[in-house]
Amino acid sequence: MTEYFGSCHCKEVRFSFFTDQILDGLYECNCTLCLKKAIIMKPISKENFVLQSGQNNLQIYQWNKKIAKHFFCNICGVYTHHVRRRDPSQISINIMCVDDILIPTETKINLIDGASHD
Repeated sequence: MTEYFGSCHCKEVRFSFFTDQILDGLYECNCTLCLKKAIIMKPISKENFVLQSGQNNLQIYQWNKKIAKHFFCNICGVYTHHVRRRDPSQISINIMCVDDILIPTETKINLIDGASHD
């Protein structure tokens, strides 16, 4: 597995994670929150995620059934990751927060129907 690094915009929140294929399994969600965030997510196992720094700068947003935990930096406001409602053993990374990642236009991005769970 390869280790990847990422951060929020101001770099106060930093994280790393391990995955075999960085561009496999990417998804977007159509729930009301994800539509407004307009992000692409990469799910990984919780044990493959490490919050390197910035714990004190993370805020949690929960809504609806308050199962998922959406984390964002309280300084720059950037959403970095969340604990998934569908699978709490996974964390989804905001792929655009990962260092040196460019997503080719031909990359398959799945759609998750979170709207039916609102």
